[in-house]
Amino acid sequence: MLLSYKKADGSSAKIRLKTIPRSPEITIGRGKEAKITIDDARSSRIHCSILYWNDIFVIRDMNSSNGTFLNGEKIEVAKLNPGDVITVGDTEIHASTEAGNLDVTMKG
Repeated sequence: MLLSYKKADGSSAKIRLKTIPRSPEITIGRGKEAKITIDDARSSRIHCSILYWNDIFVIRDMNSSNGTFLNGEKIEVAKLNPGDVITVGDTEIHASTEAGNLDVTMKG
């Protein structure tokens, strides 16, 4: 799966997620400890995470202050599908497909 979003400076960032069972979860947030760091004041330091589990990607809110939204709906845990839009603070992250097993790019 490919995640894409616009950075604060207007440039684009793309992150490729692994489709390998038991790969580590990918955290998203504004903190330096997040694997995907976004520059968004409305994001928590560790806002949400994505995990590949039982042949699907699962997104989970990490008790963020402002909540994690998937296609406009506030979620706790949900299946992530190509075409979905994740909203973290004011940042929209778009999910799409790419063929093959892909490596993760840790920073956007």
